[in-house]
Amino acid sequence: MGGGAVFILGGGAGGGGGPPTLVLCSGLGGAGGYWSPHLGALKAMGFDLLIYDQRGTGANTEALGPTTIADMADDVLAVCDAAGVDRFDLLGHALGGLVGFDLACRPDSRLDRLVAINAWARIDHHTARCFDIRIAALDGQGLPAFAALQQNFLYPPFWISANPDRIAADEAHAVEHFAGRRNLIARIDALRGFALPDWPQDGPRVLLLAATDDALVDVAQSHRLAALIPGAQLIEYPQGGHALNITVQDRFEHDLKGFLTDDR
Repeated sequence: MGGGAVFILGGGAGGGGGPPTLVLCSGLGGAGGYWSPHLGALKAMGFDLLIYDQRGTGANTEALGPTTIADMADDVLAVCDAAGVDRFDLLGHALGGLVGFDLACRPDSRLDRLVAINAWARIDHHTARCFDIRIAALDGQGLPAFAALQQNFLYPPFWISANPDRIAADEAHAVEHFAGRRNLIARIDALRGFALPDWPQDGPRVLLLAATDDALVDVAQSHRLAALIPGAQLIEYPQGGHALNITVQDRFEHDLKGFLTDDR
């Protein structure tokens, strides 16, 4: 998957009676730094954390050709193998949730529990249109406009209004660390091409988290997933937007702990 950064936080690798490993799988942006606000809480839950920059993002700056969600799932397994991790849980945001779905549906899956935030079984017209608008902004108005628009898809109005300094900082970070149009399009095309496989009878436990006010992914997508994944638990947040893990962090971490540590 290239020479990207991989970070392991905790006392040891998952399996063999040690702490469980939680793989943190980011969304379209792909960089492991997305999860920085949660590292303390997740370590306090007793997990070893495996954090990495996805192909074509962050420190993993290889130029991408055609790419699929299955390719990204292969990368997760390669990272786990390199870290000596056999079984693992996965926390995925949007694209990261799709990667988790692919891993869950493979024969001899190594995935025990999966949390997917604002994910989908197949892209709908609304989300596809949002991607088209973002690409048009990049091509027509340039990278600063693209980065500014990105904040309005990530965060709901109440968060943007209350956090102008954070929004400005996120915009500047997005411009500075932009991985290039080619990589962006390749990753969006991977999202467009994904369709949820048939769910296995012995699949992992699944928690779906969705926000009613997500401007990028219709909350109905998580309801569709709940109908397609036997036994999946769905928690719907009345507000939080696409990046609900950041905007309603305390509730998110509470719900996450309840799911990941139950019966362990």
